[in-house]
Amino acid sequence: MRFRQYSDNASTLKEWAKQLNVANKGIYPLYSTVENTIGHWKNELNKNIGINTFGVESTPEATLRNWQDKLNGIYNN
Repeated sequence: MRFRQYSDNASTLKEWAKQLNVANKGIYPLYSTVENTIGHWKNELNKNIGINTFGVESTPEATLRNWQDKLNGIYNN
C-alpha cells in the first residue's frame, strides 16, 4: 500500500483511512474535522507502532507530510 497526499487534507485522510483500516482492522475513523482525526490517529498510530513516533506539526499539511514518509516506511518495507 502506498500513502500519498491528495488535493486536500480531508481527501488524504479519507484515502488513508481505507488503507489503514484494512491493515489494522478498522480503528481509524474519520471525525468532523481534520484536526480531530489527526489527534485520534496520532494516539492509535503510536499505540500500534509501539513507539512515540507520530507527532503533530504546526499545520495539518506538515503533519500529513511527515506521517506520509513514516507510514510508507512502515508499510512498504
